[in-house]
Amino acid sequence: MIMRRALFAALLSILASHLVVEPVRAQSRGTAALIERGIALHDDLNFEEALQVLSAALVRADNTSANTTQIYRYLAYTYMSLGRDAEARGAYRLLLALDAQHEVDSSLSPRFRQFFDQVREGWIADGRPGAPPPAPVEIRHTSPPQSEPGEGVELRAQVEDPAGRVARLVVAYRQGTEAVFRRLDTRPVGADLVADIPGEDVAPPLVEYYFEAVDAAGLPVASRGDVQAPLRIAVPDPEGGGSIFRTWWFWTGVAVLTAGAIVGGVLAFGGDEGQGSPTGTLRITVR
Repeated sequence: MIMRRALFAALLSILASHLVVEPVRAQSRGTAALIERGIALHDDLNFEEALQVLSAALVRADNTSANTTQIYRYLAYTYMSLGRDAEARGAYRLLLALDAQHEVDSSLSPRFRQFFDQVREGWIADGRPGAPPPAPVEIRHTSPPQSEPGEGVELRAQVEDPAGRVARLVVAYRQGTEAVFRRLDTRPVGADLVADIPGEDVAPPLVEYYFEAVDAAGLPVASRGDVQAPLRIAVPDPEGGGSIFRTWWFWTGVAVLTAGAIVGGVLAFGGDEGQGSPTGTLRITVR
């Protein structure tokens, strides 16, 4: 009995320590699925959302060369569709650095084909430069545990960038889980880079956000969180009692985070006094 009580106490401690849950890698659908989603959004003309998803896929650590080439291709198309020629040029040059034999898609509009043909000519004239070796970029940040409705949220981060790849650090945020992320530039404050989420965008049940570091060409080189696995700030609902235990997203995150701990705890404690595996039913009621 004492061992069972200790196990339950440990589980309650885990729940209490994860009132705001950072996304875990186990929740990610994987890089390939992100690329597919980004392409589908591009084909459906949802260019802003496509850009967010493809940018998230680009900085994933498990990318293959083929994945990266495909991402740069659709990033170039998406930037062009948004009228961001400089970023489109940068993405297409990096595509050519990875795949020198790449040909412009004949199904593109004449304006797009002409633009990318000119990018290729410029790349050849510059000596066909290859893609620079990736240098590590680290974004350090601690997520605020909670914010009151209507109160602005200050986000602070530090960037470790030994090779000087980062030109800007931006914050993408949204209220809830469905809207398109909005972007804010950070500003230097001492050793930190700071952005403020406006109070009018802070409402129950939560705010989601992530940091993205971009290079001089506007292309992402690192992120802290992303569109698929954003960071979260709990925003209590005064009319609902203000408890995050009432929200579906809390229990979804906690279930993933605590599953391993529960299994580990059961294996560690075993049955009472060596009498075999215990059985029973645990009921949790959320009111």
